[in-house]
Amino acid sequence: MNSRKNKCRNGGCSVLILTLRVLFFLAVLAVAVGGHVASNVRVATRIKSRVAAYYLARAGIEKAIAEAKSNSNAWDSLNEPWSSGEDLFRDVAFGAGGYSIYYSFTSQSGVVVTNYGMYDEERKININKASEPVLRAMLVNIGQIDSMTAADIAAAILDWRDPDDVILTGGAENSYYAALSEPYKCHNGEFQSLHELLLVKGMSPVLFLKIRPYLTIFGTGKINVNTADPIVLLCMAEAGGGGDRTNCGLLADKIARFRAAGNAFTDPSILGRLNAFVPTTPAEKTILARMMGGLSIKSSCFGGIASGKDSGNGMEDRQIEFVFDRQHGVKLYWHEY
Repeated sequence: MNSRKNKCRNGGCSVLILTLRVLFFLAVLAVAVGGHVASNVRVATRIKSRVAAYYLARAGIEKAIAEAKSNSNAWDSLNEPWSSGEDLFRDVAFGAGGYSIYYSFTSQSGVVVTNYGMYDEERKININKASEPVLRAMLVNIGQIDSMTAADIAAAILDWRDPDDVILTGGAENSYYAALSEPYKCHNGEFQSLHELLLVKGMSPVLFLKIRPYLTIFGTGKINVNTADPIVLLCMAEAGGGGDRTNCGLLADKIARFRAAGNAFTDPSILGRLNAFVPTTPAEKTILARMMGGLSIKSSCFGGIASGKDSGNGMEDRQIEFVFDRQHGVKLYWHEY
């Protein structure tokens, strides 16, 4: 009798132990499955949030394009909403998130400035269109190198983009690049990106970083006198002014002061409005007349960075850098971060 009881007890213990083992295994399995599911849910939530942020950024770009297209003025200036519309482009609520349109640049004093709105490419010097005097003035004033070195690099830039193999004084064609320790061919065509400048004879990374914010490969090649940085205006003045640096500087300063007072040139013949605001000397008038062929009051290409942010559980942020051509209705540059 006692033997049977002991067997039953032993059998019951075995069943209990087996049951506990099964329950422990199931608990461990549940924890593992739960962790895996939770991880997948987090990944799915983040993907959903990133997709939402991406389309918020795209919505911002479409809003920016629509704003630029709605500007029916015969001129473009920094006073207009596309450039300084902070209410239009900063932390704009949209659906479950929002977007911003902005651009940042480093001033000549080294300060990083962020502006909410777009920039126009015509405020910059187009390296595919600029003449040798403009390139040389840019390298001297913005690149801060001596005039002889600037002349050589300007010639090399022209040789890089022209279709022939004729070497300009100080320039370089295939024979130079083929003799390098790591040879490559001269492009003999328009620059496809600003970074291509780093392949040009005489261009150093330090010099490139100085001049890059003031250069473009987009647009008509003319400089918008309403939007260009004063130092770009100085380069244009020197290129057309026959080397009269003092009067060129005075003229560029007067144009900058005219704009800083909230004014804009609304007619291609800018001398009248400028002279009414601040008298110009005969020498300055001569320089301005020589500059006019390279100036405009309207822009065609605009760009910026669109930042989309989803305010849901993911809190993801996506950025798209873009440039579009308002005149032809096409996007010229698109880079997603």
